[in-house]
Amino acid sequence: MSKCPFCEADIFLEDFFHTTVKETKKGKIKKKVGEFKGETMHVGFKNYVKIWTCPTCDKILGFSEYKWDSA
Repeated sequence: MSKCPFCEADIFLEDFFHTTVKETKKGKIKKKVGEFKGETMHVGFKNYVKIWTCPTCDKILGFSEYKWDSA
């Protein structure tokens, strides 16, 4: 289990993304990961940065860069 290095709170994937939980007809529970909840910054042509922050103490945990291709 991941913990925040600043406040020692438990961190889960659901803290950073919108998730939907559905139950199938057979009774299995499925989670679907949706849109990123945090902030994004535009750093260049078609390049964006996701800012990962702790949901408890709001300290920055890191950045990840990704390229958005609109085509």
